[in-house]
Amino acid sequence: MKKQFDMAKTLLVACATAILVTMHQPVPLFAQEAKLTVRGSGEAVPRFVTLKFDKANMREGPGNEYKVLWQYNRTGFPMLVEAEFGVWRKVVDHEGTTGWMHGSLLSLRRMVLVVNGTAKIHKKPLVTAKIVAVAERGALLELQSCPAEWCRIAVGDLRGWVSRDALWGMRDGEVLN
Repeated sequence: MKKQFDMAKTLLVACATAILVTMHQPVPLFAQEAKLTVRGSGEAVPRFVTLKFDKANMREGPGNEYKVLWQYNRTGFPMLVEAEFGVWRKVVDHEGTTGWMHGSLLSLRRMVLVVNGTAKIHKKPLVTAKIVAVAERGALLELQSCPAEWCRIAVGDLRGWVSRDALWGMRDGEVLN
């Protein structure tokens, strides 16, 4: 009887040890180890996007349960996407404010923001070319192309060229044809 008790005790200790060891090691549910994949849009990151609507909330984290940090009220306002988490985009504005926005609020349409005082809009991409308009700080301009130091923009029916360094909404060295 004592022998049976000792065998049962040994078996119990072996099972408890196996359970404790198993609890401290990851155990895959299937034959292959489970992996977490965060799917995004498939678009390049970082990239510039614009707001689709005149009301868009920037949140503290990637979900509606996170606190709203800012509310943007300007369709076409450019944002830099730094990261993606499912349908959520981590964005940065021209002042460096960072937060998360739902991807449905953003568009791939390219716009730029005048950030340095005023921007002279020239007829051709030359400093000496005729000035057709002047855009004030905060003006939104549709970005049509930006092959080098000059960017072709549009505002309504007006078309022209603006020095790249007066604008925010292009990555350093980015070429847009």
